[in-house]
Amino acid sequence: MKSLFIILFFLFNCQMSWYHTRVSKNEAAEIPIANTESVFGDSGTACFISSIKFQEVGATKESTLNLNPIIDTQFIENIRTNLNLKNKNTKHIKHVYGVPKFWPYLNELKSFRTNKSFDRFKQIQNLSMEPQYKKTLTKYAEFADLDTYFFTDEDILLSFLEFESCDTYYQFHYLKREKDNYNLVLFLITLGILPTANYENHYFTVYKRKANDLKPAIITYKFGYRRLISWLLLPTFNLFNEVENYNKDYRFVDHTKDQFISALENKHSQPLPIKHLNPVYGDVTGGMYLSDSELFKTQIPVDTRFAVIRDGKKNVSFYDPIHGLYKIQAVNVNEKINSDIITNGLEKTLKTFITTNLLDKVKKNYPKSTILHEIYTPEYRDGTYTFILEIAKPEPENDLFKKEYFVFSCFKSQSQIYILSRSLANDTSLDTLQKLAELNILDFYSQVTFQSKYIEPKPLDLDIAMNDGNKKSDTDEVDDDGEEDEEEEELVGSGGGVGGVTGTIDLGGLLSVLKERTYIPKTKLDIKPGRFQFNNSRFHTPKMNSSKFHIKPARTKNFSNPGKWRK
Repeated sequence: MKSLFIILFFLFNCQMSWYHTRVSKNEAAEIPIANTESVFGDSGTACFISSIKFQEVGATKESTLNLNPIIDTQFIENIRTNLNLKNKNTKHIKHVYGVPKFWPYLNELKSFRTNKSFDRFKQIQNLSMEPQYKKTLTKYAEFADLDTYFFTDEDILLSFLEFESCDTYYQFHYLKREKDNYNLVLFLITLGILPTANYENHYFTVYKRKANDLKPAIITYKFGYRRLISWLLLPTFNLFNEVENYNKDYRFVDHTKDQFISALENKHSQPLPIKHLNPVYGDVTGGMYLSDSELFKTQIPVDTRFAVIRDGKKNVSFYDPIHGLYKIQAVNVNEKINSDIITNGLEKTLKTFITTNLLDKVKKNYPKSTILHEIYTPEYRDGTYTFILEIAKPEPENDLFKKEYFVFSCFKSQSQIYILSRSLANDTSLDTLQKLAELNILDFYSQVTFQSKYIEPKPLDLDIAMNDGNKKSDTDEVDDDGEEDEEEEELVGSGGGVGGVTGTIDLGGLLSVLKERTYIPKTKLDIKPGRFQFNNSRFHTPKMNSSKFHIKPARTKNFSNPGKWRK
């Protein structure tokens, strides 16, 4: 019996693996990446181009020219912002091609290249057109800016020539994936005595050309691995395995994207320290995050190599030191909020909701905080309230305050209030703060897809109503950090709540960033060190059909409590 365990032990440890990285220029012979020259050594303004196929909202006909989703706009933005380009100007050109020649609102599309703000949605609503066209214009109004160009089918060839103020052009493409096995049949016939080898390759191409030069230089990068497997005769005990084992939430193709950026930064494509994007609740596939509640999905708006993620069933925070903090929350509403909307209107209800559940609680830690430049846009998502939150942090050992800025935007859709927020640069001028905030939050909106659901409001609990909403259910529990169970949490507006459960907007990511260089008095909102980081493993809750301990329904979720953020 013991010999059987020894054999099984060998079966899982008889292999060797290593990375295989190469580069070729203009279809020349492949050379090691360490021997290649810098791609970004030219002077002047470097323009990075994202090609996006024009698509009308609701159109059923798919174009034959589909952009490969692996090279998305956020990936190119990560390349542009993370490269060490000293004394260089960079631009991210969004090239929208394939607009029908006689599309009736082409001029309106091109007008979006002006200053980006919520006023453009008011202009769209004032136009007399079919709803389908309005939805299409709204879609492109979210991400179009000064560096966005629209081209029809006829001028698609001209569109690849020149853009404004560009000295060098860079385009990135994912070419193909190769995967195969060698000697697999003999390996099985000989029961593993003869080894088998398998490999996987991913190819990325950079098209680089100078302004007014029609012929680009083509540089192809190949990233892959090699694995040699045998049984019984080569017990390596995993000592010669350099290739990381990846789960479904961080695939090998995602690692090759990291290697590609590393190679462009002239780091010779050494394998990077991988941070597995494996949250407790939501799912990460490639560069997309899907919330556990399925209320929203988003393209990860930061660089996943340096990112930190913290999520719950209906909220998620992304952070990296270059792009800052991004946060999405979905808040369930009840009859109290719905009745306030009927009585006071959506604008006043949203403002009261934010003041009660966000501003008042931030002021407990930072009393000098205030709201700047608030704006309500009834034409965007049936009513959107956007504001800039100024937080004054006390400087240590003196009486001065350091001001930090965050932009928040919220709207109601069916039975949810969605709140998007992101940090702004601290050195932003107050004169340009509002313009920068609207531009950044609209960029964030364009990356998120919302899937609202209707939830039947809970009936009024008579016992709670008689006790002024202070009674707590016998099944309510508080986790180790003093926070209420998220599945039973329901955020309400001011003046108490229907159903007796009153929650708060999740401030975890925001307070965690603010606490980095200052002291926060310990309260219920205090965040323990290490809470704002990746969770490296998912704990699958065991299925229990019966138990002598009489575990109540939904209690087993505490085994994977998001309060315990593991490295």
